[in-house]
Amino acid sequence: MATGYGNMKGNTVSQAPNVSSYLGTDPVSPVISEVEEDLFIEDSESDFPDRSSVIQTGWAAAKRAVSEASKSFTTDFRFDEDVQLVKFLSAEPMSFLQHWVNRPGKKSFVGWDNDPLSRVGNKPERKFAFSVVNLSDEVPQIQLMTVGVRLCGQLEKLNADKKVGPIDRADIYWAVSKSGIGTKTSYSIMPVKERDLAEDWDLDPVQLSSVISKMKPLGPDALRVSTNAELEEIARELLAGQ
Repeated sequence: MATGYGNMKGNTVSQAPNVSSYLGTDPVSPVISEVEEDLFIEDSESDFPDRSSVIQTGWAAAKRAVSEASKSFTTDFRFDEDVQLVKFLSAEPMSFLQHWVNRPGKKSFVGWDNDPLSRVGNKPERKFAFSVVNLSDEVPQIQLMTVGVRLCGQLEKLNADKKVGPIDRADIYWAVSKSGIGTKTSYSIMPVKERDLAEDWDLDPVQLSSVISKMKPLGPDALRVSTNAELEEIARELLAGQ
C-alpha cells in the first residue's frame, strides 16, 4: 500500500499509570479491535463566540496574546477508516485529564482534579498521549496520538509483548485505523516489520530510519493545558444553559 511518502523508495505531563491491573488479563494480540467512545471528533472551527469575548482591550490582554502566540502546539493524530502508518517515538505515554463540553467552537479542554468545570458537574476523563510520526502524509510529521484507558491498556500489552514490543522498537512500525462512529467505534493496530516497508508501503526503510532517528518524543509542552480563567468561563456557560 503506497503512502504520500512513497517517493522515498530507491533514494539514498507525567508517566502513565499501569492500567493492566484493571483491564483484565486477556492474551496479547497484535491486532486491537474494541468498542470505545469516539475520542477523535474534531472541534468545530466554523462557530464563533460573541465579539466581546473575541476582542479584548488593555496591555494585560496584549501580553497574554503575545505569550500564547509564541507557543506552538503539536497537531493531533486523527484515526481514520483508511489505514495509516505510524512510528512510535516513545513507549511511554503522557497522562492527563480532559473535559469534553458539547458547545459551539472548542469542545475539549485539558484540566485537573477539582477544576472549575469539575465543580459544575463536568467530570474529566483520563487520557493518554503518545508521540508518533505520521508516515501517511506527504512529509512525515510528529503528532500526538491521544487514546482512552482501554486502548492505552491494549498498547501496554503490545509494548510488553516480546514478539512486537516495545512499541517504539526500531524495526517495528504500526498500521492503524478505525471503524464505526460514537460508542460503536473500534480501533485496529497491527505491527509492520521494517523489512516489509519497501514492498507493502513503497518506502525506503534505510532512508526512513535515518529521518526518524533525528526526531525526539514530545514533552508536556506539546499539550495545551487550559487556564483556570478559561475553565471558569466555560463553567459559567454551562450553568447559564441549565
